[in-house]
Amino acid sequence: MAKKEKDLFIEFKKYIADNDLFRAGDKVVVACSGGPDSVALLYLLTDLAEELNLELIVAHFNHKLRGREADADEKFVKELSAKLNLVFVSASAKTKIKSEEEAREQRYNFLQRVREEESAKVVAVAHNLDDSAETVLLNIIRGAGIRGLYSLRSKRGYIVRPLLFAEKTQILSYLLRRKLKYQTDKSNETLVYTRNIMRHNILPEISKINPSALSAIARTSLLASQADEYIIQSSRTALAKISQNQNGKIIIDRKKFSVLSPALQSEMIRILAESAGVIRDLSYAQVEEIRTLIAKNVGKKHKIIAGRLKIEIESGKIIISKK
Repeated sequence: MAKKEKDLFIEFKKYIADNDLFRAGDKVVVACSGGPDSVALLYLLTDLAEELNLELIVAHFNHKLRGREADADEKFVKELSAKLNLVFVSASAKTKIKSEEEAREQRYNFLQRVREEESAKVVAVAHNLDDSAETVLLNIIRGAGIRGLYSLRSKRGYIVRPLLFAEKTQILSYLLRRKLKYQTDKSNETLVYTRNIMRHNILPEISKINPSALSAIARTSLLASQADEYIIQSSRTALAKISQNQNGKIIIDRKKFSVLSPALQSEMIRILAESAGVIRDLSYAQVEEIRTLIAKNVGKKHKIIAGRLKIEIESGKIIISKK
């Protein structure tokens, strides 16, 4: 490997070790779309597999959104897997996908299924530093809270992101030096999608103001995650002190809840929603709706949020249960 290539590989190994993404002997599902990021991830992991005795399984999901181009991507990844002597698993969307959220959900459901069927430790996806910065800025524009500042983590559940430290330019240089082929998704160039506007128009302008903007956003993201971890732990401790479980319902002393800081109240509500089976994180508006209900304690004293979380106010108590 050329020196700069080797530098990326060294950074890659260090990032995996520093963040404990996986260890020697692990079985890893590699999500590969055929694009530059996932192809680079696959080659880097193939080199690392020799050192750590990793077992790699290549997984490709065909969204069927781009006709022949999507089928060409699947064929490319299948042939690349064969070239690298790796197991290849693929699946296609059964019905027409109507939104980015639905596409993401189907893709991650597929990856989880592959991980379970193959008894793999983790699923590695190819998000990079540019993706992280785009997501942070988009979340700020959409009015997301502190969690929106670090929505892409190096490790979350069974999902790991070994390339989250690398800028897109580093990845493209790595592919160019090694003369590695990849597929190009033309839809990534069109400015119809909000993320593409952020990628092609806004981030380049921000980088003119600060050439190290990506790294600066990443630092902010890290600090936000550390602050949120503290809030989460503090909220769990406080919740345990002011609540009790009775016949599957969580009973909270309203007065004790009301004197807590808004940050702790909001996080408690999110924790309770998760315990009630609400999969997606509650929006700012949903959390504020619950806080307002508890604070005013007048008029209608019950509410159902996200179709799963039932909140009732009765005799100075907050009663939380599943719908």
